[in-house]
Amino acid sequence: MLHRLASAPPFTRAESLVADFYEDGLPQVALANLRQVCEASGASTATVARFARKLGFADFRALSRALHREALADLDRPGERLARGASMPSAGQHMLDSRFDLALTQVEATCEQLSVPAFERVSMLLQEVERPLVLAAVASGRPLMTYFGTLLRYLRGQVTVLPGTDQWAHAVAGMTSRWVVLAAAFDRDPLPMLPIHALLRFARRRGATTVLITNRPDSPLLRDADHVLVVAAGGDAVFRTRAPLLVLFEALLDAVGSAEPQAVQRAGDIEELFDTLGGYLPRPQD
Repeated sequence: MLHRLASAPPFTRAESLVADFYEDGLPQVALANLRQVCEASGASTATVARFARKLGFADFRALSRALHREALADLDRPGERLARGASMPSAGQHMLDSRFDLALTQVEATCEQLSVPAFERVSMLLQEVERPLVLAAVASGRPLMTYFGTLLRYLRGQVTVLPGTDQWAHAVAGMTSRWVVLAAAFDRDPLPMLPIHALLRFARRRGATTVLITNRPDSPLLRDADHVLVVAAGGDAVFRTRAPLLVLFEALLDAVGSAEPQAVQRAGDIEELFDTLGGYLPRPQD
């Protein structure tokens, strides 16, 4: 949908209201009927019909059916995949091989499609160690983001991994244009994505630089991101792989570590305290 919006002929002022309605509300407005679209956008039924035709659809009904299909394809839940018999091979079908094959396929797909210039731009942002960096994710993405943030602190300071969403407002209070906000968002029901949407919008209003990592090249969050990195997470497995996200995080760590002259000293300071606290095994004496 967002690709069609970007490539459509110029909209009239009234049609732009409909475009804004979809850009701001997707994917949760994918099932909105004609009356709901008109009421929410303030446009007439004739305007909505013209809008649909400018996007290449015969009428609003065709537009609505297409959005419905997109929502079902992109936002299905693990339980729904399990119910329809999604890929969950038995042990006799080499379950381990199947899962590693899926991960490798998606890592290779990400390597092929990921924009190298975009990766380099994001890497350079993370190397600006004088800028506060905020890392955000929800649901299953949070543990991986915490892992990334923990290792990133070996290399640079001023890294904040946002905790539960009830504490986000406290963590980002005082945000300025010097800040960088990096958020990861994957396909799932719209509701858990709303905090990410709100955070990116808040950051843009404060003039901060925003980065989005997503598996959806048509994500409605794209319009709030200055930089976007798209990773693959396909397949019909009940639980889609996050291996490409993990590899991308580790590549970003490599980029920061190779460019930050203070990283060695910082890592040494961290490990010295770990030694003091008994976090590491004693080193053998010469």
